[in-house]
Parts: sequence; C-alpha cells; structure tokens
Amino acid sequence: MEEAHEKAATIIGNLDASLNNVLRKQEYEYLQAYNIYVKRKEKELHDLIFALHEKNKGSSFKETRISNLELTVKQLREKANEDEKEMEIMKKESKAWKEKLKVETEEKDFYHKQALDAKRKNKLLKVAIGRLQMEKEKTILPAIKN
Repeated sequence: MEEAHEKAATIIGNLDASLNNVLRKQEYEYLQAYNIYVKRKEKELHDLIFALHEKNKGSSFKETRISNLELTVKQLREKANEDEKEMEIMKKESKAWKEKLKVETEEKDFYHKQALDAKRKNKLLKVAIGRLQMEKEKTILPAIKN
C-alpha cells in the first residue's frame, strides 16, 4: 500500500507539475493573444483619433470662417444702424432746408409782386404825367400863340 501510495503521490506530483506547465503555457499564449488584441485596438483608436483630428481641422477652418462671417455681419449691422441714424439727421436737415426754401420762395414772390405793382404804378404815373404835360402844353401853347 505504501508503494501504491508513493506511486500515486509521484503520479499526482507529475500531473501537478504537468498541469502547472500547461497552465503556464496557456497563460503565456493568452497573454500573447491579449497583447495582440490590445495592440490592434490601440491602432484602431489611433486611426480613429487621427481621423477625428483631420475632420476637426476642417471644422476649425469652418468655425474660423463662421466666426469671421459673424463678425462681418455684426459690423454690417452696426454700420447699417449708424447709416440709419445719419439718414434721420439728413432727413431733419432736408426738412429744415425745404422749409427755408419755402420761406425764401414766398418772400421772393412777395417782393416780385411788389416790384410788379411798383412798376405798374410807375407806368401809370408816367402816363398821368405825360397826359398832364400834354394838357399843359395844349393850354400853354395856345396862350403863347395868342
């Protein structure tokens, strides 16, 4: 029995050593396969990061362009507001000038009418003076002839 027990212990020891060797070999192969798997995933992630970086390059250009366009729109709006204010000021000035022109035109028409009236009166006075002179001559000439 002791012999059988020793044989069984030796066989169990050999099986244990053999099992440990098989486990070490499987562990090594698993780690190798896992290492390959991890390296593939790292490469995929690196490729994905590179692709995203390339995509973002275009996006940053687009974002820069959008920012520039937004800035331009803002400047144009400010310019439009300034132009609108300036236009309001010019409209007020235009109204003032139109009113001044109206007053000047009315004044010109008034003075023109006065000048025409004065000319007419002057003409009438000249005609009246001419008639008086003719009457005076008619009355003086016959008296002188006599």
